[in-house]
Amino acid sequence: MLIAPEPAVPSFRWVRTAAVLAGAGLRPGTSRRAAVCGAARLLTALGVRVRVQAPLVAWPRVRPGSPGLLVVADSRSDLAHLALTTAVPGTVAVPGGRPGRHARALRLPVLPTSADVIAAALRAGTTVTVRPDDDGRLPVAGFEAAAAVGAPVCPVAVRSRPGAGTTVVELHLLPEVAGAAGNAAALADGARRALAALSSR
Repeated sequence: MLIAPEPAVPSFRWVRTAAVLAGAGLRPGTSRRAAVCGAARLLTALGVRVRVQAPLVAWPRVRPGSPGLLVVADSRSDLAHLALTTAVPGTVAVPGGRPGRHARALRLPVLPTSADVIAAALRAGTTVTVRPDDDGRLPVAGFEAAAAVGAPVCPVAVRSRPGAGTTVVELHLLPEVAGAAGNAAALADGARRALAALSSR
């Protein structure tokens, strides 16, 4: 499983980054818009641009009374967390509910990678993004939760590339995993296959 590396941050950007972190901490219960703006400001201060590639087949829309999406990303880097916050609605689940240093400094809302907690959020219509655990494996709890509530599973491949004086974090949104509803193992296998197929290109 690909773990996107953290790009090196030039020393002249640290002053700007420190200033953003000093004033960007979000209060509990903060709005989605505030979280997106805080993450976007920090990425800009770090010299990071986010590029989103839409899926060939659009993701299902979350309608009233339907579960949220389980988004499965293949990177656990802190920058991936920030990039996903700006581009994918909902909440990011992290092992133990402990985000990386930048997300923690911004106090971005997170969930622990617990099947019951993720299922409750999905059932309430919240989209939840899961990322690899410390061992590089995608958390089984996310797929168990999606299977239990019938939530669509949508993979995202994260790639980090150097640009002209900046770093570009690419988010490749892949089509929903098809034909595996209600089966956690099949959902997990479908997500892994989709992410691996993009990595092999």
